[in-house]
Amino acid sequence: MTVRIVTASVLLIGTFAACKDSTSPAGTTGRMRIVNSVFQGAAVASAAPASIDVLIDSSTSGAGVAALAGASLSAGSASGQGAGTHTGAGAIFTAAGYRDVPSEIHSFVARVAGTSGPTSTFFEKSNGPYLPKQYILPFPYTFILAGVVPDTIPADSGAVAWAMIADDPFTPPADTVNGGLTARVQVINAAPMADTTGGGLGTNIDATFDDGAAGVYTTTASYRASSGYINPPAGNYTLTLASGSFVLFTGPVTLAKGEVRSFIVQSTAYAATPGPGNTKVTNLLDNQW
Repeated sequence: MTVRIVTASVLLIGTFAACKDSTSPAGTTGRMRIVNSVFQGAAVASAAPASIDVLIDSSTSGAGVAALAGASLSAGSASGQGAGTHTGAGAIFTAAGYRDVPSEIHSFVARVAGTSGPTSTFFEKSNGPYLPKQYILPFPYTFILAGVVPDTIPADSGAVAWAMIADDPFTPPADTVNGGLTARVQVINAAPMADTTGGGLGTNIDATFDDGAAGVYTTTASYRASSGYINPPAGNYTLTLASGSFVLFTGPVTLAKGEVRSFIVQSTAYAATPGPGNTKVTNLLDNQW
């Protein structure tokens, strides 16, 4: 059974309760990985990647993390191998950066590492800080923290918006031409400096997977969001990531049958002309069927 989730909601609980086949996530444990693409500085051009604390239910232990370095991902510490049984496979969720988080309502605080107090959080509205809460299903999520914050606290309203996406590690569709399963891939856009205006506000990133023959697969990831999944057949591809006419990345990618992968795009520095020199792409295997 294939289940695709765009956003997590309490309304989905019944869907998972009825899902009994081997693709279901096990037990009552959710998974979460954290993407840090926060910059700090007096101006966008001088801003540098910032180390951050992420508190879940007021704690940096468990799924939370203290002093997560700039332009990096959380180190995985999840139990289990993934959303299925994979003979001989390693701990896929851990390798993909996921951490265990109980399936229930959680609160979230993110801030520059070492700061404290109610006004230190990134999550600000015009009338002050707010405390995001979300019901975490027994499902993997990617928590995106991206934006440019000032040197002073509190952060500007909306500088780092709340952005949690539900990933889909479930079985890719059948490859009706080549047999077996296709691959499944998503692109996650956490690149504030891909903004071609130089404002550090992020922008759409267009992704193209080209096998050099007749197979060209395209998708677009909005800032602080996933592109959604596309399902290319297994094979060797050239991946090109572009922001308008600016090429951020190009390189070879191999996709195997039944693989579920995420390509996470981050900025590493400001650049008047965004490109490979200020872009980091992390290729993660989220599951293997």
